[in-house]
Amino acid sequence: MHAQSQRETLQLRPSKFVLGMGGVLFGYVLLFSWMSTPVLFGMLFSGATVIPALSLFVWAYRATVVTNENGLRWRGVGGWQSAHWDEVEDYFFCISRNDGRPVSWLRFRDGRTLRLSESYWSDQAEFRALVTTRAVNAKPSGWLLRGKEGTITGQHHFAYKSKKRPEYFEADEQSLTYFDGHLLHHAAWSDVLALHDPQDIFRRLPCTLETCHWSASFSSLLKEHTLLRAMVRQYAPHISVARLRIPPRELLVPTERDGGKRIFHYQTRSNRRAVALWLCTGLVWWVLAGLIWWVLQGLGFQDDRTVGALLTLGALSLVTWAATLWSYKVERIIVDQELVTQVRIRGQRRVFFEEIKEIETGLDRDTLVTYSDERPISWRHSLANVAELRAEIEKHLQTKS
Repeated sequence: MHAQSQRETLQLRPSKFVLGMGGVLFGYVLLFSWMSTPVLFGMLFSGATVIPALSLFVWAYRATVVTNENGLRWRGVGGWQSAHWDEVEDYFFCISRNDGRPVSWLRFRDGRTLRLSESYWSDQAEFRALVTTRAVNAKPSGWLLRGKEGTITGQHHFAYKSKKRPEYFEADEQSLTYFDGHLLHHAAWSDVLALHDPQDIFRRLPCTLETCHWSASFSSLLKEHTLLRAMVRQYAPHISVARLRIPPRELLVPTERDGGKRIFHYQTRSNRRAVALWLCTGLVWWVLAGLIWWVLQGLGFQDDRTVGALLTLGALSLVTWAATLWSYKVERIIVDQELVTQVRIRGQRRVFFEEIKEIETGLDRDTLVTYSDERPISWRHSLANVAELRAEIEKHLQTKS
């Protein structure tokens, strides 16, 4: 999300992840289209990916939402549409069927709708605040979660389909309750830190909910688990999609104090698996290139372009693996009595506690904001023990104030 001077105009763009995915898919299409033999393989791969790749790339390049004091304009792949603020009849959240994330809906009096998914658009917090302030003729007084039967309000009970599992969750607009089979655990939404959702295709891996004082996991066998995830994402103001507390067994290097300093790093088992994935990908491309070369040699054919393309993909994957491994080993956040230091591949950045105004929290990243509105240091939530890092910085800020 980008805002111009004095916030008179606010512009929303698709997330960089979407644009990157479109570019990657388009690159694969061009690469495999360049192959000459076997022609059928190249045609099948290109035909299966060229249309979605081009559509995603074009949409990510063109899609825009622009707001100002008079109204808003938006476009996708097609032309521009516009509406005044007094034309907004209703605005609310709906649950995405794909990933359970809330989708921002704006319904206009002429029947048109504008839908903005958190999966494809950049941070929408400021946009939602503008809609609440300027769409004064709309029905609701704030963003509410809707379902097929209207606004979702009141307390909701989430239990497992099997009676053998006594655990359950209860949630409303103010708080969340979890029963582990023996004890009740209660938390206000402001105490909910993270919802670690693996987002696997078959929903086999459980989601982990973390609060200031307790954590709980639930699987897709929980009734209406999609609604529970959506309520967490809507009502928890400090929610993260990553784990803010890393179990000790997941840490490869401790984050304890070292000479008066607290060092936070990315060296966890999950991050190591992500790094290793690039190594495996590169080796798979090279093995595939060797197999194709061996098969074609046995059949009396020669296809240097296909083998060369696969070797190139393998080389690019291994270069990416080397870069991510370097980042995995080097990058860290150091907190001492006077300042916060970020160590990166490209050097170091330092900010004294007297300069820090607040910690700006997002779904997948935290940022230090100074009194001059600069954002010199940020870290991803894949950092080990982000919740402890926040607490450490907040403790020093209270001491310096």
